Amino acid sequence: MQEILNDVSKAATWMGLEFNAAKCATLHIKTRRAHKETDTFIQGQRIPTLDHGEAYQHLGVPTGLYVEQTPEATFQKMIEDLKAVEASLLTPWQKLDAIRTFIIPQAQFTLLTANIKKSALDKVDKEVKSIAKSIFNLPRRASPEIVFIPTQQGGGNLPPLSELADVGSIVRAFKMLTCPDLAVREIAEASIRHSAGPVLEQREPDFNQLSAYLSGDATPKYSRGATIWSAARSAARRLTNKLPGLRWSWSDSKQWSLTVPKQLKNSEYTIIDTGSRKELHHHLRRGVQQYHLEHLLTKADQGKVFDVASRSAESNHFLQYGRHTRFCDWKFIHRARLGVLPLRACIRIANIDRRCRVCKYPQETTAHVLCHCMRHSRASNNRHRAVIKHLVAAMQGTRNLRIENTIPGVNSRDKPDLVIIDNSSKIAVIIDVACPFDNRYTAMEEKRLEKVQKYLPLATALNDQGFDTVVDAVVVGSLGSWDPANESAMALLGIPEKRRKAVKKLIVSDVIRWSRNIYVEHVSGSRQYKEDVILPKI
Repeated sequence: MQEILNDVSKAATWMGLEFNAAKCATLHIKTRRAHKETDTFIQGQRIPTLDHGEAYQHLGVPTGLYVEQTPEATFQKMIEDLKAVEASLLTPWQKLDAIRTFIIPQAQFTLLTANIKKSALDKVDKEVKSIAKSIFNLPRRASPEIVFIPTQQGGGNLPPLSELADVGSIVRAFKMLTCPDLAVREIAEASIRHSAGPVLEQREPDFNQLSAYLSGDATPKYSRGATIWSAARSAARRLTNKLPGLRWSWSDSKQWSLTVPKQLKNSEYTIIDTGSRKELHHHLRRGVQQYHLEHLLTKADQGKVFDVASRSAESNHFLQYGRHTRFCDWKFIHRARLGVLPLRACIRIANIDRRCRVCKYPQETTAHVLCHCMRHSRASNNRHRAVIKHLVAAMQGTRNLRIENTIPGVNSRDKPDLVIIDNSSKIAVIIDVACPFDNRYTAMEEKRLEKVQKYLPLATALNDQGFDTVVDAVVVGSLGSWDPANESAMALLGIPEKRRKAVKKLIVSDVIRWSRNIYVEHVSGSRQYKEDVILPKI
């Protein structure tokens, strides 16, 4: 206030006018008090006047001059709602959907419009992570990334609010600078120049300098206070640690643009400009989730299954609606995929017997129990046949089809799972089914190559008889990971495209069901099924 009065006094002296600073200051104080006591009415309703530090609630955000905008009441209400959802009788997938649909959006507008203390967000994030792990039936030591990544990749699709707040800060600044309204754009550009100019030690910084400022280049010597531009700059600096290459720029077409990493490992980027400004929030959010997925994949023990399961949405179809999935399967699959089942070789306790409790193999791991322990060969065969049964049921016709049988006219005892021999067109198709453990995608590729090489002699014998022979495999991980390379085999079997999506879901759910049966039988000694899978006789 005193600085303003001094400036006005100098201007009055230069103009030859008399100016009494003390009298003006007294008048200013009286005016403020009189203004505060004045009642304003709109359509008969009183509009309260606000002083410094006082606020009103605008869509849940405290709004006013010099107001703390962190909506503590909203966040406390979210925590109460989270606990209510956890204690409800909803199914696990319904609980996750309720959190995504009704609870997290309560803070969405606040994250896009307000300056919020990260400590308040940390409380909500901690509660969301804890409750989501409980819904997934996971122990505390399970990797938290499963909560953050999208459902199509095997997660809960609940990214941390602290990261969404950074996303909101960048989106808010970008939309101000790219607003279709010219007046808003000019005000925004003037505002950022006023905020960044002294920091950059430039009276009139150009757009390239402003881009560097928003990207977080160079540490400013001092701050002029919190603004939407300083918030966007700080958010960019934090997100750059997760999204390398995130950068503001001023293009040759004289418009703002933002470079957002798409695939962190492959260095793929998406350029967001004025025309695609509505997509910025989506790309930033997905970029953050991609970071958490890739961080999970780097973990030697808990990330190996997700290297396969995250490649196909059908591998995780049950996370959305729980179709074809039992509650016991839900409680089993997430622990199994993260390798935190209470098996002897998975428990982090020193100096314990890690041998298989059934066959005395040196390491009782998830892979050993589901795929290698010979005491469960009958259940493993049922799991294998369940896949074959679904494939046969989905085929348009079963003429010339042989199931688990030798090929006539060929001197071999091999019995491929599915063989189609069309004598009229002289075409032969050999398809075998495999359910290896989901030990990263290389395990699926190796199993497919093994199956193809196994039946190459059969293909050679059929080629000598004048057939055009194709050998392929349908590979499904023992924890329900669908290999995208199976599409070619399904096409060779004549399964229509419109039926493939449903067949994939049925196969994934059945494989998980049989793997759960194997695991429970292993630890309890009690058989979990009464009937074997019977294949159709053709």
